[in-house]
Amino acid sequence: MTNAPAVSNNAPLMRGLHNAQTKRGLAIAIGLTAVVTTAFKLFVNNPKKEAYAEFYKNYDAQKSFERMKANGRFQSC
Repeated sequence: MTNAPAVSNNAPLMRGLHNAQTKRGLAIAIGLTAVVTTAFKLFVNNPKKEAYAEFYKNYDAQKSFERMKANGRFQSC
């Protein structure tokens, strides 16, 4: 028997571990940000934009003003 220290070949890599974990975390964060941004645009902003376009396609501002005026919404008219 020799008195050599017992060293495992499967020892964790400690040099640069913080940098490697930071790069991995940053890559995951950027990827998730891109996915969430795209999903928000597709499922929230685009339907909202289409709803506004549909509403204002047939919107008559003068008719709306006259309706509010007839209901007494304005004090100065």
